[in-house]
Amino acid sequence: MGRRESLEADVFQPLWAAGWQWLWIVAGALFLGVYLIVEFGDLLEGVGIIVGGSALAGVGIWYVDQQYEAVLDAGIEQAQTAVLDVVGADGDDSEVSSIPTEGRALLLVSPAREYELTTFVVAPDALVVHDDTTVSLAHRYVSVGDDRQRYEYAHLSSVAYEDGHLRVVLADGTAESFDVSSDPTSALSAVRERMAVTDDQN
Repeated sequence: MGRRESLEADVFQPLWAAGWQWLWIVAGALFLGVYLIVEFGDLLEGVGIIVGGSALAGVGIWYVDQQYEAVLDAGIEQAQTAVLDVVGADGDDSEVSSIPTEGRALLLVSPAREYELTTFVVAPDALVVHDDTTVSLAHRYVSVGDDRQRYEYAHLSSVAYEDGHLRVVLADGTAESFDVSSDPTSALSAVRERMAVTDDQN
């Protein structure tokens, strides 16, 4: 069964939230500031709220841009642990790697709101491809579903990356393809080594 859990990362939550909610902060500051100026003639306080809100939004954006790589790495590591559990693999004798694909973006913020992961588990007897994971930076959660494909090495003919797709060809000629944003070099190397060992044993 899939799972969803909080993304465990060391961030200063008020600034992290401000970076992702900066549009609302600026809009709220403008509304309140203009209201004070127009309705009460309080220029100093109105301008102060507008400037303060804009400054908070700017610092929040800067903070997210500085911290997101570490948060994304933590989310990927957390997701990989959950994927191993979902597919029933042992992390001690399996190689695990993930390829993140950017999801929705937010204006002026460098990272995407969330990332979709394709995770490759190179276990002793089979390659497992799991492409049912979301790491949300904006809302700080990791969601891992149940969908995965398992390919025993004895039934594999080839595995290759071509133009944004991982192509898996079975011994019977059946081919399957997975969209990935970059070449999963380490996973492919590990799979080919396992396939070679399996061929030698046969």
